[in-house]
Amino acid sequence: MIVEAAATLFSTRGYASASLNDIVAGTGMTKGAVYWHFPSKEEIALEIVRQMYASWPPLLGSVMAVHANALDALVACTYKAAEQFSSDLTTQAGKRLLAELPADALAKLPQPYVGWQGALCSLITDGQRRGEINDAVEPEGTAQAVVASFFGMQQVSWELTGRRDLVGRLDNFWKLVLPQLRPAAGGAAAADTSGEAG
Repeated sequence: MIVEAAATLFSTRGYASASLNDIVAGTGMTKGAVYWHFPSKEEIALEIVRQMYASWPPLLGSVMAVHANALDALVACTYKAAEQFSSDLTTQAGKRLLAELPADALAKLPQPYVGWQGALCSLITDGQRRGEINDAVEPEGTAQAVVASFFGMQQVSWELTGRRDLVGRLDNFWKLVLPQLRPAAGGAAAADTSGEAG
């Protein structure tokens, strides 16, 4: 209840504008009960970011498990993440908090995005081994580019349209990038770039 109430406030108003009293009011609990779980607003914010991080490995794993083709899985991971960023308040709050928490608080958190990069790098490497992804691309650099592009897109989409155009931005990204990732002619079937792929 505390995390949900705080995520609602942080995602819409930001860290500085949401007070601990506001969070308490949103829970229906007493201030003492909230303090029993979290000694400060900062600790609640850090828990939200940790929960966002914790949600990503299962998200990636679930997508990879249902796509036999590695390139399809790579595309689908970004669409599934777009769905999460568009609908999940904890994710929206966590991403905003990464930009708004003070540096000493951020130092208590794991390094962001490296888990995504590692998972996608492994996926690309496996896909190359199976002939599903162009073996001329460099896996680590490609994973870094996909991750940086996705998180940049979701940020721009949030600032301009509240993420309403995020899927359209992803469609355009993959139209540009997929030709470079597809295997040579005669290789595995091309990936699906529709929203259904994610």
